Amino acid sequence: MTGYKGRLTYAKGTYVEFVVAPDQEVDFGDILVVEGKNGDRFYIRAHDFKVKSRWSGINGVNYLMSKLDENGQADQEELAFYLGGNHTVKIAMAEQLCYSDAAGSLFNPKTCPDFFCEVRGLDSDDSALLSELKGDLEFGLLKSGRGVISLPVGIYGAKSIPEHMGIFGTTGSGKSNLVKVLASSLLGNGAYGLLIFDVHNEYFQDLIKHPMAQERLSVYNVNPYSPHEMKLGVGFADIEPEDITACASFTEPQMDALYKLSSVWQDQWVSNVLQYDVADIADELAGCTGQKFQSRTLSKIKSVCWNLQQEFKMEPEGPSSVGSILADLRQGKVVLVELKNVSNVGEQALSTLLSRKILQHSAAMGLEEKDQAKPVLIVLEEAHRFLGKKEYTSNNTFAQLVSEARKFNVGLCVVDQQPRLLADKVLSQLNTLFILGLAAKGDRNKLEAMCRKDILQQRNEIKNLDCGEMIVATNYMRFAAPVKVHKLEDYLERWTQEAMPAVSGNAPL
Repeated sequence: MTGYKGRLTYAKGTYVEFVVAPDQEVDFGDILVVEGKNGDRFYIRAHDFKVKSRWSGINGVNYLMSKLDENGQADQEELAFYLGGNHTVKIAMAEQLCYSDAAGSLFNPKTCPDFFCEVRGLDSDDSALLSELKGDLEFGLLKSGRGVISLPVGIYGAKSIPEHMGIFGTTGSGKSNLVKVLASSLLGNGAYGLLIFDVHNEYFQDLIKHPMAQERLSVYNVNPYSPHEMKLGVGFADIEPEDITACASFTEPQMDALYKLSSVWQDQWVSNVLQYDVADIADELAGCTGQKFQSRTLSKIKSVCWNLQQEFKMEPEGPSSVGSILADLRQGKVVLVELKNVSNVGEQALSTLLSRKILQHSAAMGLEEKDQAKPVLIVLEEAHRFLGKKEYTSNNTFAQLVSEARKFNVGLCVVDQQPRLLADKVLSQLNTLFILGLAAKGDRNKLEAMCRKDILQQRNEIKNLDCGEMIVATNYMRFAAPVKVHKLEDYLERWTQEAMPAVSGNAPL
């Protein structure tokens, strides 16, 4: 990528054109440098191409056509004279990303380069641009066109986590690998908590290989099957009406009864609903509230509560894991909650319960405690089940997380194959987007409209992303960066080689 690429021939605002040198190749998405005057450097990205010739006009075309015989053939030597040599040029169309002055300070586009400035590839001297892309949570290398530059790219967790993230890509685009790489970065960092609802139990077998897994990885399972896992316990007092409504559909009278039960019996409401007959529950509510509820209304609530009791093997005085999960997260650990053997009803209830507890715990902190607490990120896969256009409501726990959690240093990372299914209010709150391969035009258009960075000129690039390639757009980066995501195995191997000497020598990471 380094070296001379061509000369600038046109500039207007942030749009530029340059002639590609005859012996050079420039691809869609290539990030290049225009050398300006007085040490200025303009960073540009190629997004389209055109070929021009002295024969491109209609008169020139007619003249060339006259050289063809009745079979459409021409003398090759004569054709080479007219079309070859310096008669044709390849012109690249590009957008200006940012520029740096002679002192190395980086700025958003404020001016444009001069005519016939040199265009070259990135090299190690472009430290102003490269340093902004590093971050403290690494996930890949900078991609430029068809090539990959040996420059680590990451995000700054303190900035990105509280402002929410979105990971979007079709099946096979590399979403799971990206989440695993991010989790590995968090394990190595130790400055942030991460909660993953592992629906398919696919993360444990990979993350346990991390050198810091013994210290910073906590795994909870309703049915533990290895010594590394802890029993996931849910207490009756942990459950609130929001957890019940997240996993089943209720009519308005059923919702009313649900909240009345919680108000009347407080922490014991689930235990009492399971213990008493429907007729006794109806009499108790009538006596306390003056309302008479039908048996089938209360039976629906009792049925859902019974299902959850069986799902989580809940007992009246059984232990709860909620406190230990909250403590793990605030200590900067990665917490996996394995849900492979849990039904969709149980999964939705548990996801809502733990997320709500994290939000409540964070909101209840004092100022001093809040300043010392580590940011926490919650990963929510197949997010449209909770935050879809129909599912999004003001009393939805995850809707509250999206709108309020940044005040309390809690962030949400939504993972989905079809971003167009998510509510617009959710997408508008995601300040960091990881855009992998998306097959549907509707999904790409939705992200173009909602992305905080202008990615319209990257349509060709996004449309042709291969597995493990993505576009990263975040608030503090000056442009949406193309990235080749690390393969988890390679990243863990490299991290082990670099970090283990420090760990064995008790040196700080």
